[in-house]
Amino acid sequence: MKLFLLDSNKKILSNLTAYFGEKNEFEIVGAADNGIDGLNGIIDTKPDVIIMDLILSGMDGFAVLNNLGETDSRIIVTTAMCSDEIVTRAFSMGVSYVMIKPYDSDNLYSRIVDIMTPVDGGARVFENPAGVAHTSGAADTKRMITKLLHDIGITPNLKGFRYLRSAVTMVLEDEAVIEAVTKIIYPEIAKEYKTTPVRAERAIRHAIETAWERDNGENIKRVFKLPSSTKRPTNSEFIGLSSEYLKK
Repeated sequence: MKLFLLDSNKKILSNLTAYFGEKNEFEIVGAADNGIDGLNGIIDTKPDVIIMDLILSGMDGFAVLNNLGETDSRIIVTTAMCSDEIVTRAFSMGVSYVMIKPYDSDNLYSRIVDIMTPVDGGARVFENPAGVAHTSGAADTKRMITKLLHDIGITPNLKGFRYLRSAVTMVLEDEAVIEAVTKIIYPEIAKEYKTTPVRAERAIRHAIETAWERDNGENIKRVFKLPSSTKRPTNSEFIGLSSEYLKK
């Protein structure tokens, strides 16, 4: 898998080069610390995956994306500035994933695995929350849930983000499991992510609390059209609200 690295921080660039250089499945075809060299390098090397910071000298990340245009590369944007506007704009320009700085290299590696999904005997497609067409119904579901969580304010840097996405997927596939969050959903998430049901429950609760506390729940109430007097939803209530929203 050909990988191109683009980050204005030379230490981060060096660390990423060393980290992915030790992964047998990756071939680092280029690295740059400014947007102009990055754009030229990406065009020349046609990488499978691009890891790109938004804050770049010469040409910022959005300018690189704009000049790059349509591409088969999967793009992971990294940024220290997280807002709904930035995330939405990134996805609308073909970005597959937005990762908030600072991040752990192992988590970045996991995100690359997430967006490269084997289908049809080994062919690969990518998740693009902007709405690009897919060949996989499962990928479409994942995209819709991802977008909903972003709209609500639950960002990928929260461990509960992935757990919630899996939980909502389970309920969409079988709505009866919402009645068995403790007995079915948490154990299944624990199995999938090699954690414990207790940690899964805590991570989901923390993600919901984080989104709620940003504006006292106003955004969540707006998205789900809840009364202004609504209190913060429990894990099961939030999962249920999310699945019902996506069924509409």
